[in-house]
Amino acid sequence: MKRNIALLFILALCLIVTPLFATGQNEVTVTILETSDMHGTFAPWDYATDSPLDQGWAKVATVIKQERAKDPNLLLVDNGDTSQDNMIQEFRFDTVHPVARALNFLGYDAWQLGNHEFNFEFENLQRLIASVNATVLGGNIYKADGTRFAEPYMIKRVNGVRVAIMGLAPPHITRWEASDPSHFNNMTFTTPMDETAKILKELEGKADVIIALVHYGEDGEYDTEGMREIAAKYGDRISAFLIGHAHSTLAEEQKNGSFIVEPGSKGSSVGKVEIKLLQRVSGGKWLIEEVKGSVIPVKGQKIAADPAFLTEFKGIDEKSRMIANTAVGKVGADFLPSLYWKNIEGIPTAIVQDTAMIDLINNVQMEATGADVSLAALFDATSDLPKGDFRKRDGVKIYKYDNTLMAVRVTGKQLKAIMENQAGAFFNQYKKGDVTISFNSKIRMYNYDMFQGVTYDIDISKPVGQRICNVMYKGKPLSDSQVLVLALNNYRYGGLSSSGMISNKSEDLVYNSGLAIRDIISDYVVKQGTIMPKCDNNWKIIGAPLTDKDAEKIYAMVREGKIKLPTSEDGRTPNIEPLNADDLRSKKVL
Repeated sequence: MKRNIALLFILALCLIVTPLFATGQNEVTVTILETSDMHGTFAPWDYATDSPLDQGWAKVATVIKQERAKDPNLLLVDNGDTSQDNMIQEFRFDTVHPVARALNFLGYDAWQLGNHEFNFEFENLQRLIASVNATVLGGNIYKADGTRFAEPYMIKRVNGVRVAIMGLAPPHITRWEASDPSHFNNMTFTTPMDETAKILKELEGKADVIIALVHYGEDGEYDTEGMREIAAKYGDRISAFLIGHAHSTLAEEQKNGSFIVEPGSKGSSVGKVEIKLLQRVSGGKWLIEEVKGSVIPVKGQKIAADPAFLTEFKGIDEKSRMIANTAVGKVGADFLPSLYWKNIEGIPTAIVQDTAMIDLINNVQMEATGADVSLAALFDATSDLPKGDFRKRDGVKIYKYDNTLMAVRVTGKQLKAIMENQAGAFFNQYKKGDVTISFNSKIRMYNYDMFQGVTYDIDISKPVGQRICNVMYKGKPLSDSQVLVLALNNYRYGGLSSSGMISNKSEDLVYNSGLAIRDIISDYVVKQGTIMPKCDNNWKIIGAPLTDKDAEKIYAMVREGKIKLPTSEDGRTPNIEPLNADDLRSKKVL
């Protein structure tokens, strides 16, 4: 009897222990690391400012090594906008593009194409893609014959788990590159929402876990759904959405248990997703037990650059510095009176008043094209031209992107509508008691244009759409029927023509050289020898007196750090709400 009881006890114990033992054997954690929007930042150095960076691929390489030591089977992916900025475009004619070399050197598994990959000659992009060992993704990019240009997904087994990584590009590349369709070779780009549904159908029965690698932000653009909406709809089938494009840093769990992760830009951080799966029976179905998303900070963490990476790309770094520091002319005096309005960091002087910086860009554009008027944005609102040598890098500093110069015919009515859209809408409406002018959190500074060739006022006491007033051309009111030639960059041309605000007819296109604006600026400096700051103050903001009795006291408190300017959630747009003296007094801050 005792023997039977003992046997029963042993059998019961086996029933308890065996599933636990099996669970341990068949539990797998899949790790994915993401970089995005590296923008040519190989070495921790900003060639435009000739100063060190506490980020970049060399530092990211150290993080990758550390993470691989923990999990040798992790998957490594990059989310595009890799081959533009920080001098890297200077190497696009190399037999093997430095970006391909970096992706191969670090052992990336997948590379998703971003919009900036299409900024240049299509032949160079094809050569770059051909040199990359990783799977090149872009499932929503279709050639003229209806076939895909890049792979819709890759599937890789990780410890027996079939991991699918699907990839999508931003859908608006044809809009942004409308000035030169050869950059995208007349291909079409479907929306991420539509293509996600299509790829998921293609993946049925092929994968145990699905990851979306999408070069698109949480918020959509031009009335196209963003990743937040896509995650809400498909997060029950896609475990994690590794995103980019917006340069945000985030790791957010969604209501359906999926994660959205974005790792900033230029190697400021690395995205990380860990997915724990359980296989209850050997050879059975894998069940997703847990999904965790995070970002590994690089900037501010005292992470050393990887010596092997620095050695591999030493030649790129040295040549970039040489090109950047080549003097091409002289600057006779400082171009900005001060970086910040009232010395308040977060309110750039060049945004709230006319300056010699924006006038230089616009005047160069008008001279090169013969245009009557010009529009331009300051991509870095605090970039200055100090007295001294004008180096090649100064052209990059004041005009960050590789945009090319164009000119198109517009009517006075069209121009005023563009001014409302590109300038008037940027500011928040003034209300009594405001002592600062603040910015619309939904509009990036690089989309705020300033105009030359006309004089105008922006009345921010009025609602959006009614702010541009007193528009004069050559001293006379600009009529709606008057026809002018407008100079602008190719991105703005693409956006405005796609939206119908300007003509996209070839007969209305006056100038399209394909030359980069920053190179045209550098050529202008070479021709002049020495450039001097000139500002005609052709525009101003009105309707905001900012005359409260406590205004100067408030400004001083901001400078002392006692009052903070509100910033957008992603940290990219400062000063998104005005400081109001009445509000501050009611809160007893003053």
